[in-house]
Amino acid sequence: MSLRNTVCGIAAAVSALFTGAALAASHDRLFAYGFDVPADAPANANEAARFLTQATFGPTPADIARVTALGYDAWIEEQLGKTPTFGTPFVEQVVNARTAASQSVGQRQRINRWYWQAAYAPDQLRQRMAWALSQIFVISDQNSAISGYVVPMTGYYDMLAADAFGSYRTLLGDVTWHPMMARYLSSFRNQKPGATTSPDENYAREVMQLFSIGLVLRAMDFSPILDNGVEIPTYDQTTITHTAKVFTGFTWSDAPTNPPNFYGGGLTFAAQNAPMSCFGTELFPATGTGSNNMRHDITGDDGTTATSKTVVGGVTIPPNQTCAQDVGDMLDILAAHPNVPPFISRQLIQRFVTSNPTPAYIGRVAQVMDAPGANLGDVVKAILLDPEARIPPSLAGGDSYGKLREPILRLTAMWRAFNAQPQAPDTYGEIQMTAGSTQTSAFGQGPLESPTVFNFYQPDYQEPGPFADNDRYSPELQIVSESSVYSAANAYYNFSARAYLGMTSPPADRPLVDLSALTANANNPAAMVATIDSKLLYGTMSPNMRATLTSMVSNLSGASAGEKAWSLLYLTLMSPEFATQR
Repeated sequence: MSLRNTVCGIAAAVSALFTGAALAASHDRLFAYGFDVPADAPANANEAARFLTQATFGPTPADIARVTALGYDAWIEEQLGKTPTFGTPFVEQVVNARTAASQSVGQRQRINRWYWQAAYAPDQLRQRMAWALSQIFVISDQNSAISGYVVPMTGYYDMLAADAFGSYRTLLGDVTWHPMMARYLSSFRNQKPGATTSPDENYAREVMQLFSIGLVLRAMDFSPILDNGVEIPTYDQTTITHTAKVFTGFTWSDAPTNPPNFYGGGLTFAAQNAPMSCFGTELFPATGTGSNNMRHDITGDDGTTATSKTVVGGVTIPPNQTCAQDVGDMLDILAAHPNVPPFISRQLIQRFVTSNPTPAYIGRVAQVMDAPGANLGDVVKAILLDPEARIPPSLAGGDSYGKLREPILRLTAMWRAFNAQPQAPDTYGEIQMTAGSTQTSAFGQGPLESPTVFNFYQPDYQEPGPFADNDRYSPELQIVSESSVYSAANAYYNFSARAYLGMTSPPADRPLVDLSALTANANNPAAMVATIDSKLLYGTMSPNMRATLTSMVSNLSGASAGEKAWSLLYLTLMSPEFATQR
C-alpha cells in the first residue's frame, strides 16, 4: 500500500468504521437505567488507556499506572481536586517581554501556551473539559473584535478551566460578563432601546440557542417534546427582542472610575480580563464620544421609560431593575430551564465519548446534572463512568458507537504516548510548540479559533451518505475533506519525521518525540508494530493493519532505526484506526 493511497483513503475508511449493514439495528440496543456498571478498576493497561483517551489529551505510561492503581472513580476524584493550570501569567509575561523588545505579539503566543498545557499540564481532566467547553461557549480570534486581545483571550480560556467542575450557572455568568465574549457577540457597549436604535440581539440569541437551551423543547433524554407531532420552539423573535434589552450597558471593568478607559485608552490586562461593568442610571463621562443611550435599559435613563422584559417561558423581568439584577434574573431563568441538562450533557458526551449517545445515556447524565447541588464535575464523572463509556464498544452501540478523534487530539496523544520533550523557553520565556504555525489551517481547528460561533463542527452534523441515511451524527467529519486530509498529514509529518530526539539538526520550534521504544526493536518489525499498537491503539489494531505495517517496516531493510521508527509512527498517525476513538 503506497503512502499516497493511504492518505487519500482516510476519510472513506473512517466512515466505513462507523457504518455498515448493522449500523441502524445496533444503535437500537439501548441500556436500561438499571444496567450494572462495569468494574471500577481497569482489567489491564489497554482498558486504562481507553479510559484516558476519553478523559485526557492522551494516555501516558504514568497515567495508565495511576488509573490502574486507583480505579476510575478515585482517579477522577484526584483530578477534580488538582490545582488548575492557567496560561494567563505565562502569556502576559511573554507578551510584555516581546513588547519591551519591540518584537511582534500575536495569537501564536497564546496558542503555544495552549498546546503546552494540553501536552504537559497535570490537571488533564480539567484541561480536557475546558477544551470541550470552549467548543460550546465559543469565542474566536478569527473575529477582528477580539483578534488583538491575546492576554484576555487566554484569560477567557482560563476562566473555562476554572469553572470546568463548578456549577453551570456560575459558568454561564462568567461567560456572559467576560469582555471577550461581549466583544465577540456584540453585547459590549450594547445600546438600550432609543427612538432610532435597538439593542444588538447577537448575544441574546446565542446565549439561548448555543449556550443553554437550544431551539426546541427537549425531554431529559434529548428527544423533542411534541405538540400534536410538531416540535415546540423554546423561544421566538419577540423573546430575542426582549432578551436583548437585558444585555445592554456593558463596558470595561474600570471604565466608571477611569473615564479614559470607557473609550478604550490605557487599558491594563487586568481590566481587559475582569468581569465587565454596566452603566445604569449614572451618566457616562462628559468628554469623548460616549452616548447616554449606551446605558443599560432601565426606567429613568435619560428621561425614557423602559418596559418589562418577557423572556424564555413567558417569564417577565420587571422594569426599574439594575443591570446586575436584570442579567442575574435572565441567567437564573436560563440555568433553571429543563432543556439545559439534556442539551449540555449530550454535547459533552459527544466531546468525550461518542458522537451518537443513546437516549438512555443522555438521560442518565442529564439526571445527574439536574440533581440539586450538582456541578459540572459530577457531570463529567457521570459521562466517563457510564456503562456506555466503560463496557466494550461492541456492547455499547455496535458500529455507531465512538467518534472521530479530533486532529488536535491525535497530535497530543502521540506527544504524550511517546514522551515528547518540550523545548527550553526562548529569550522571552515562550516555549515553542506549533512548528511555527498555529496549525488551524492544517487541522481545521485550533484553540479559540473557530470560524463561527457554531464551532468547527456542529453537534448535529451528518456526513452525507451512510451517516445521514441512517440518521447518525458525525460532528468531526464536518472538517474532513480531501484537502484537510493532506494538510493534516503534512502537519503530522512535521511533528514526527521532522521532530524526534537524536535526529540531525532538530528544530527548535516543536517538541521532540522519544522514539527509543521503537528503535530498540529496529530489527524486529513485528515488535515495533506491537509497540505502536500498545501506545497508540491500546491493543485494538486489526490484523490487516498489523500485517500492513509489519510489511512496510520489513521493506525498509536499508533504513536507519530512526527512519523505521518515524515512518511507522507517521503512518499510524494518518491511519483510520488511530483516527477513530472507540
